[in-house]
Amino acid sequence: MDKEVLIQMANQITDFWSPYPKTEATESIARHIHTFWDPRMRDQMKTIIDDGGEGLSPLFIETMKDYFNGPKSPAKPAPSAPPAKPKAGTPAS
Repeated sequence: MDKEVLIQMANQITDFWSPYPKTEATESIARHIHTFWDPRMRDQMKTIIDDGGEGLSPLFIETMKDYFNGPKSPAKPAPSAPPAKPKAGTPAS
């Protein structure tokens, strides 16, 4: 896809979501890109951003840098030890 068209599309998406609270805007922009853009478009956008992101909205650049770093999963607690098995010949409680 033409680089200028891709930049224009990215800025239009960002313009739509920019009035929303920042967290909602960034999540919505990333969700839109993930859901509707072909992986080749996302790869091309990553290259554009890695090359400086000229012409892109700062909010879009920030959002996509975060997106390309992967999901933010909450830390999972360590699994607890399984309950001890009763010894053979011992009635279960």
